[in-house]
Amino acid sequence: MGKKSRLKRERKEQGLEEVPDERDKEPEPFLLEIIRIGTYLILLTPLILLSKAYFPFVGPKSLYFMAICQIIFFIWLYLVINYKRYRPKLNSILLAVTLFLIVLILSSVLGIDFSRSFWSKYERMTGLLMWLHLFAFFLVTSSTFKKADWKKVFIVSVFISILISSAALLERAGIETFKFSDRSGSTLGNTSFLGSYLLFNVFLGLYLFFKERKLAILKSLYLGVVILGISAIYFQGARAAFVSTLSGFGLIFLLWLSFKAKSGKIKVLGKALLVISIIAVLAAIVLLYLPGNPIHQKFGELSTKSRFANWEMAQRGFLEKPLLGWGPENYTLAFTKFFNPSLFTPEYGSEIWFDRTHNILLDTLVTTGILGLLTYLGLFFSLFSVLWKKYLKEKLVDFWDFSIFIALPVAYFIQNLTVFDMVASLMMFVLILGFVSFLANSGKEKEKREGFISQHQRMGIILFLIFLFTFSKFIVQPFKTDTLVIKALTDPQQRVEFYRKTLEASPMGKYQIREFFGQNSESIIRANFNNIPKEQIKEELDFVIAELEKTNRESPLEFRSVLKLTHLYNIYILIDSQKIVLAEKYGEMAIQLSPDNQQGYWALAQTRIYQGDFEKALSLAQKAIELEPRWLQSHKIAIQISQIFGELELTKELAEKAIEINPDWQLEFENILKEEG
Repeated sequence: MGKKSRLKRERKEQGLEEVPDERDKEPEPFLLEIIRIGTYLILLTPLILLSKAYFPFVGPKSLYFMAICQIIFFIWLYLVINYKRYRPKLNSILLAVTLFLIVLILSSVLGIDFSRSFWSKYERMTGLLMWLHLFAFFLVTSSTFKKADWKKVFIVSVFISILISSAALLERAGIETFKFSDRSGSTLGNTSFLGSYLLFNVFLGLYLFFKERKLAILKSLYLGVVILGISAIYFQGARAAFVSTLSGFGLIFLLWLSFKAKSGKIKVLGKALLVISIIAVLAAIVLLYLPGNPIHQKFGELSTKSRFANWEMAQRGFLEKPLLGWGPENYTLAFTKFFNPSLFTPEYGSEIWFDRTHNILLDTLVTTGILGLLTYLGLFFSLFSVLWKKYLKEKLVDFWDFSIFIALPVAYFIQNLTVFDMVASLMMFVLILGFVSFLANSGKEKEKREGFISQHQRMGIILFLIFLFTFSKFIVQPFKTDTLVIKALTDPQQRVEFYRKTLEASPMGKYQIREFFGQNSESIIRANFNNIPKEQIKEELDFVIAELEKTNRESPLEFRSVLKLTHLYNIYILIDSQKIVLAEKYGEMAIQLSPDNQQGYWALAQTRIYQGDFEKALSLAQKAIELEPRWLQSHKIAIQISQIFGELELTKELAEKAIEINPDWQLEFENILKEEG
């Protein structure tokens, strides 16, 4: 029995009235415990997936993260109102994160499409809404946790990473039970996303290894985390994360030579090597963007030329909107405007839809402009400056705090030059920012403990009502939409009804969902045109077309919806010939939105065929060939048009011209040449 309990019992036995301790009535300890547990639960985000969701590896994770974030954030707000000590203390990292968020908000409001910037889509979930939750996560952790709390958070994180690393290695070994995706990556669903997440935990494992001074078994366990994480990164083929992790280790070693070596000469040598390495890395980053050098060439060999095409398109997009960019999540609009027709070719990977440049500098530059890039880089510089000051000037952190939390964000930044963030890596990055922000406030005079401000208790009710609204609006309703999409795409009998319910539930990802519904209906109707009652086809086309036309009004630069409208009206013509005017309208609009994209010319050529206009149909097909002669499909479409109109000699001529461009296409047109011969 504790001393406090024993005294209470003695006072009761003596008949003395017990004076209640006011602190016993305070909700603070209970609320703090919820925040701690909530943070541990947030760290489970990489394990979350739901097969019945639209994008099972992305949407469920993101909604789960935001749900727990909201819970701990509103609890923290209650603490902030009632206890001054939990209010954020200004430091350079808090300032940098706040400035970055302000720029994101301005870029979203002043950008091309606020809805897309705010909500994002289920395939990515990294719009302004996510960043508001990340900011909340930063505020809670940086202003609530103490040193012991941070250690527990890191321990929980690395133990979760053990599960993911182990599953990734078992998947690589061919055990089907641990195969969650055709693209590997364990529960992250992609090797790049897996590498980004594990990179953080490898460094956290290294940090815990060096900070543990008592138990050898724990040191061994933390070292095992490092080895297991690196092994999973390597064997899963996350090349960028592997190279970046090793580079981070190299940086830690150089920092040790520079500041911890006992010999003065070695310290001088270490600093010289550190400076040379920094210059070399910066030079390599610059050369990566400049054609005609070995680094640029080697990168092209390791990936595809589509990366360079995207980078060039992003640069053109930036030059058009240099200050605040096109808005977060709006790269897809710049991409279609400045489309490179060579993307169709195998040399460029044959992937024709991109919503990221796969380079953090250019992604940030094109979507949020120069202000966005400067404030994003400010996150790193503020982190470095805090650690530099705390270690070298104030001597308030040790070498491992200093070196590891400099090397980690450097490694993260380097690997993001070839990949992009999702919720798991963003969560870890913001967690590190929160920890270093905590370090920034170390050594400052602590506020005296003050009691609970009871007059603010009524604020709890107000906060709870706000929480219910935001949780429903930003978590429950999007989750409902996420699960309904799959039902809509897989239920052949009630798909239109599910279309309607899905789009009514939440605006999150609405543009992509509408386009997917249009694609689904187009595929089903084309495959079963003669077996579906015409009235039913008309009803379905009316609905999906009306939804896509909403997209066109709400986001006039959205090329994919306009292209899909052209396709759908081309089907509608078979039922109602008067729709040919609308097919022509949207076909011409598609070409205007993306003049170098062959798909617009192909779609409008189909409309011209229905109009019986051979000359215009062939002219459109030939324009597509001119955009990129090396793409076989364009030649085949031109030949099909010629065949439809019975132009036999022209058909042979077109086939011969195609073979001149690429002799390997001889087999494709062999029958045509024989028939015409």
